[in-house]
Amino acid sequence: MYEFNCGHQECASQFVASDKDALMRQAADHLKEAHNVQKATQTLLGYLETTCVTRTNDR
Repeated sequence: MYEFNCGHQECASQFVASDKDALMRQAADHLKEAHNVQKATQTLLGYLETTCVTRTNDR
């Protein structure tokens, strides 16, 4: 499982998905809906993946 925690100081959004691709699609949708980022670039998504995504223990 993978978890995304939005890094914006006023946003506490979290998402969980079984694979990283699904999680990053959720993150891109979140950027559009909550932060008015109309098109999340690969550079932005790569940055978010390294700073806001963690792998959780599968139990």
